[in-house]
Amino acid sequence: MGKGVFFTSASMLLAVIITATLRHHHHHHPNNSSSFTDLTSNASLLLRSNGFNFIATFLHISPELFFSTPQSTIFAIPDAAISNHSIPPYMTKQLLAYHISPAKLTIQDLFRKPAKTCLPTLIPHQRVTITKNDYKNRLLEINNVLITHPDLFLQGPITIHGIAGSFASFDHRQEIMNLPVCESDHDGGSSSTGGFIKNKDEWGKVVKFLGSSGFMPFAIGLNSVTDGILKDFPDLNSVTIFTPPNIALMAMPSPLLDKFMRFHIVPQRHSFRQLAGFQAGSSLRTLVNGKHVDITDTSKLSQIVSINGVAITAPDLFVSNNFIVHGIARPLTMDELSSMSR
Repeated sequence: MGKGVFFTSASMLLAVIITATLRHHHHHHPNNSSSFTDLTSNASLLLRSNGFNFIATFLHISPELFFSTPQSTIFAIPDAAISNHSIPPYMTKQLLAYHISPAKLTIQDLFRKPAKTCLPTLIPHQRVTITKNDYKNRLLEINNVLITHPDLFLQGPITIHGIAGSFASFDHRQEIMNLPVCESDHDGGSSSTGGFIKNKDEWGKVVKFLGSSGFMPFAIGLNSVTDGILKDFPDLNSVTIFTPPNIALMAMPSPLLDKFMRFHIVPQRHSFRQLAGFQAGSSLRTLVNGKHVDITDTSKLSQIVSINGVAITAPDLFVSNNFIVHGIARPLTMDELSSMSR
């Protein structure tokens, strides 16, 4: 009994934290607030009656995450899988968003899609994959996780399926979420087709995206150095940006901040799949003259790639003709940078 109470209390606490982080965003809600309340209440009750208490609690307290698009398919993670993750509160939103698709997909809709089909999630540029489609035996797996409760809830714009586990794994050693890559999302090419990055507006789109995706400190730093990059690299046609979640901007003098930001930018477009294909020890030139970052770990099996010993935690976070952004666990080391002259 005590364990159950603790689990529910922890769920509610995390939900409050998530709700606070979402207050400044715009969310879609059904026009009729009464219908919206009935929808969330009905879904929460049905989830709870089928043993999905954790998701039911989040849905009841923080519906904004689940109903942020006109239609949603929610893949409900069982309580045991959530408990086994033991993820930090600030990563819970990412985990749940990875299990929500911005479309209404019944089990019949999913069976109509062939294996290896990629489905969008609420994490930009992150998709999940239908890995098994056996209509005859009514078996369907996504990211190798079985749908155990198909069409658990079908009402209005919402579909909920219960699943056997989590679509993602959690690396406790590095405190990162491992999100499998959907192979068909990548074209295999590393060159840009968009021409030179000629103006600040293109960088501005990346800055705006990062600012709204939990990378505000890095977004501020990137915005401050964009003019200098455009001036020093007029022929730049594509970049890969490695963005950490937190950086101490105020502690850096302007010249050091400029070097720090450039050290996280590679003047060529590399998708996560391409980076995973490089051998460990391969070097990538950065925008800091004469300085490279090294690919120190690659694992196609576990989908882990590390740069200078820092794991990529959110691969292909932003993708365009000229830009690819990968989220990383922490800033790349600043060793040697403080003594470099520009």
